[in-house]
Amino acid sequence: MKTPYHPSATSWVFALAAVLFVGLGTWALRLQAQQARDTIRKHDIEDLEHALLRSGRLSGTYPPEHLPTWCGTLSAPEHAAVRAVVEGALRRDEKYTKPEKPFPSDPRFAGTDRDYFYWKTSPVSFELLAELEADANNSRDTSLCGGKVTYDYSVMSTQRTPF
Repeated sequence: MKTPYHPSATSWVFALAAVLFVGLGTWALRLQAQQARDTIRKHDIEDLEHALLRSGRLSGTYPPEHLPTWCGTLSAPEHAAVRAVVEGALRRDEKYTKPEKPFPSDPRFAGTDRDYFYWKTSPVSFELLAELEADANNSRDTSLCGGKVTYDYSVMSTQRTPF
């Protein structure tokens, strides 16, 4: 007659260590992916900033030129006209001269109300906002402009301000 197997305390320790190791590894990979997407967001916001500054220099105001203030996500279909002006200025940048280079959009939230947010605060100032994952702090509320999302990273036309 066989005696039933009873794992030793050492076996339980090794099993627990393996589970913790896998869990820690998964967490580290997730954090690394979030940080990589945050880096992409910051570079995209910088590219959009340069395009808006270029557009403002050419027309004397930021898009849309006929409105003193404006806000929204540039990826929203109803904002296609504003996006077209920004994209026209963006395509003058060597990095975006090739038509296959896509217009910047959030690597995780593209096409949603959590995509990059453009806020023309006056004819001569703007703010670009992105929602971060690894460094989330929800410090910039867009509800005053009809937005539903709080953002964590901002670039302003007058100064760069990461929250």
